[in-house]
Amino acid sequence: MFGFIPNPLGNLAESFIDNVIRDTVRPVRGSVLYCDLAFGYMEHSGIYVGSGKSGKDENQEKCIVELQRQGNMCCVRRVTPTDFISAGTAISIYVSCRGTHARGRDKIAATAESMIGQCLGEYSLLNNNCHMFTDYCLRCGDKKSCECYDFFDYVKHYANREMTLTHLKQSARKILGADTWRVWNRH
Repeated sequence: MFGFIPNPLGNLAESFIDNVIRDTVRPVRGSVLYCDLAFGYMEHSGIYVGSGKSGKDENQEKCIVELQRQGNMCCVRRVTPTDFISAGTAISIYVSCRGTHARGRDKIAATAESMIGQCLGEYSLLNNNCHMFTDYCLRCGDKKSCECYDFFDYVKHYANREMTLTHLKQSARKILGADTWRVWNRH
């Protein structure tokens, strides 16, 4: 949720480079996604699950599963890319990649989809947040990394640890081999 050295002008320059100069990608089912929420002070993450409707515009379809704060609770829902970035300052969605290729796994997407509609307890900025949900989907979508049977066991296991985008990126590197994050080409 927290970036290290927020700098709105630096974030704008980085966004320009990521959108105009670097190659963009399209996510694959089970890709980890994130976007900016507050000019680099906070980020939001989720899992790309696809629309399931071939030939449809993925920008209009609910193709991302996220943990959304609803009052004091956090609930899992399926959203469009526009919904995903609407709560913050983001103009881009970043995709887990290895080099120039999007990385994801069907089992990660299936884990996220299986939780749609569930409320997962009281929201906590540090340890029951969107990054924890996304990390859970990553770990339980990877049999070698899954140490828990359900989300609540997972939360208990990680209860005293902060879950930030940095931790999530470390999990994506370990599980998906994600060594870079590229902008989703939504055009």
